[in-house]
Amino acid sequence: MLLGNFLFAMLLRVPVGWALALASFVALMIMTDTPLAIGAQRIVAGITPFALLAIPLFILAGGIMNAGGITRRLLTLADSIVGGWRGGLAQTNVLSALFFGGISGSAVADISSLGRILIEAMKQRNYSAAYSAAVTAAAPIVAPIMPPSITMIVYGVVTGTSIGHLFFAGIVPAILYIAMLMVTVHLTVRSRGFTPEAVANTDPALIGKTPPAERPRFWPSLLPALPALLLPLVILAGIRFGWFTATEAAAVAVVYALLVGLFIYRELTWKKLVHAFAESSIMVGLIMLVLAAAQLYSWALTSGRVPQTVAEALFSVTENPLVLLMMVNLMLIVAGMFIEANAALIIITPILFPVLTAAGVDPVHLGIIIVVNLGIGLITPPVGIALMLSSEIAKVSFVSAIKAAWPFILTGLIYLMLITYIPQISLFLPSLLEAS
Repeated sequence: MLLGNFLFAMLLRVPVGWALALASFVALMIMTDTPLAIGAQRIVAGITPFALLAIPLFILAGGIMNAGGITRRLLTLADSIVGGWRGGLAQTNVLSALFFGGISGSAVADISSLGRILIEAMKQRNYSAAYSAAVTAAAPIVAPIMPPSITMIVYGVVTGTSIGHLFFAGIVPAILYIAMLMVTVHLTVRSRGFTPEAVANTDPALIGKTPPAERPRFWPSLLPALPALLLPLVILAGIRFGWFTATEAAAVAVVYALLVGLFIYRELTWKKLVHAFAESSIMVGLIMLVLAAAQLYSWALTSGRVPQTVAEALFSVTENPLVLLMMVNLMLIVAGMFIEANAALIIITPILFPVLTAAGVDPVHLGIIIVVNLGIGLITPPVGIALMLSSEIAKVSFVSAIKAAWPFILTGLIYLMLITYIPQISLFLPSLLEAS
């Protein structure tokens, strides 16, 4: 009843948050005697945990940094590092996503800010529009993995897992993902992105690189970008040494962003600040509506003993954690194809968490697995929100973008297997944190 109502509402193009709430209320009315007032209370209770305050604050910090001139400086730094590689501008796109992921915490926000600059620049360098859209959609998947990640905050609140440990667990997986994407770009840029014949009298080995005369130098590019790059380090250091909690770190990030924009970059005007607040408010409103409705949906699932039923069904098939993880990966990938990431996390996590932790899976490791799965869903058809957004920016059909994105989707699936079956990729840094 819950799933059917939700999918039916989505087919009618009802926004995700309203669809979740509608499905929950209809199911409660038909299947139970629960007073609907309790449903309203659950919606309010879903967004009252103190830890969730970190979400609007981190979004605001990212918005202020962007308004303060961070975009140009980070792109220049990335270009100075990888612009001379094969497919240099595509590589710059990928590396920029790592830098921005440590500030925004949102893949969709990164595509909106970076895509409008990089896609047009890639098209001017003779990359196909479809390939430009594919790279721009695939790279920001690192944002939910790299701290401070909004999705990790949601997972930590839902499961009671330490958000600080989740932040540290995402560092190595984020770097690994970017490295694998860079290899994919290197292998595909000549065959899938554009053709050497597009530029006359040009060495094919140089196609796509930033010309040496235009390429920025590393050290002069690093200094202006350094204040922005230090923001994730300030957050992680503060959590590590106990100076503040993850939620307090978000408030520190806002103050830091204001200081950088006003006194270091000196580009943050009153008009830009108001615009940053307005854009951040819209994004926060969308996310919190989904979180509130998804909490009601999750409570309805739990009231109907769905997690217990699913646990019994899975354990009747196998109790081997390796096989269970494979089954869970398939379930999450399918869910990520159709449902917004934060909504999917809140709906599915209460079902899967008790099953997999009972089978011996570490809660932090499970969090990284879920975040990676839902991130891959952002570029996976038939919905692929990230790929759809980048294709609109590139002014290319969604079908063409899907065709160009397959190498990156395959890379994402290989990466998911590594994350799933080599837990130390995620748990290495948190274990050091506990040991010290």
